[in-house]
Amino acid sequence: MELFAGLLTTVLGLAGTPGIAIDKIATDFLRGQIVRADVLEVRVDNAPNYQILLGNVDRIRVAGRGVYVLEFLRIDQVDLETDPISIDPNLLQSGKIVLRRPLQAAARVVLRSEDINTALRSPNVQPSFKNLSIDITGTNKNPEIFDLVNPEVTFLEGDHIRLSATLKSQPTAAKPKVTSLDVSVNAQLKTISGTKLQIINPKIELAGTPVPDRIARAFTEGLNKVLDLRQLESKGITARVLKLELTEGKMQVIGFAKMDSIPEQ
Repeated sequence: MELFAGLLTTVLGLAGTPGIAIDKIATDFLRGQIVRADVLEVRVDNAPNYQILLGNVDRIRVAGRGVYVLEFLRIDQVDLETDPISIDPNLLQSGKIVLRRPLQAAARVVLRSEDINTALRSPNVQPSFKNLSIDITGTNKNPEIFDLVNPEVTFLEGDHIRLSATLKSQPTAAKPKVTSLDVSVNAQLKTISGTKLQIINPKIELAGTPVPDRIARAFTEGLNKVLDLRQLESKGITARVLKLELTEGKMQVIGFAKMDSIPEQ
């Protein structure tokens, strides 16, 4: 949200400035806020031009290819388009963005399996997979400490996803020998009522042996909570997934978001 607020401030702050190419300035602003991008273009549609002085913009469109919002995460494609935007121009000079109508935008994002896997194996993310307390028996009585090694995500045809990794135990006085277990999860990823991305019918195996259903359910319930978009509502953002499509090596998400106000910077 801070990124979009900054873009709005940049665009509307140029109102009335002669000889300024707003599209280029807006594109340069976004490039300065991300790590890098193979292609990044911003188009500000405004007719007649003078309405920007009144705090109105017909539409802002953003198209990016090979976008790194973070150093370790590549987004293959991103396209964003807003509805008409209207803010109070009198407050813009003081650095405040006050919407006169809710801000709505539609977005399309495409992620590749290989880019997700590069991110999972980066030094930035790897510490998250260290020292995990896991009870592989499912009784919650004998958790062991594991490191998750070589995590890999594969997007498959038919909206299926495969997750695999190796659980490597840490030596203890009771169990000094290091052991490794290959873990894999095959499941279907669906959108529920547009508000949740939900893993359905997970098949989990440890070292090639299916785990008990109670462990699969616990895994699914925990992950599905993370994928619930309704969590954004506490921040004043309503988000919905209109289309989710998984094909070989790629995931495409199309959705929209609405904000009644933009948080102060």
